[in-house]
Amino acid sequence: MEMYVRYHNLPEGVTPDTLKLELANLLEEDGWLTGSGEGYVELELEDELTNPKHGILAVKHYLQSAGYPRDTMIELSGVAVGIYE
Repeated sequence: MEMYVRYHNLPEGVTPDTLKLELANLLEEDGWLTGSGEGYVELELEDELTNPKHGILAVKHYLQSAGYPRDTMIELSGVAVGIYE
């Protein structure tokens, strides 16, 4: 399952590379980074052996805990949802 993290601004002290590293460490075996660009990171969540819901919730929790702005979104199957929703 593909998931995008879309952002306009990063929290103070966070760079795009920091975001990618943190997400890679967070997901470990449950997902991996597949791409990134200006204002987004693309992830692939494992969905055959593991429930992708766990990866989705882990990413949302990380983004909330790290203080990402309210306009930060995650997108699954073309549907964008705010990280605080």
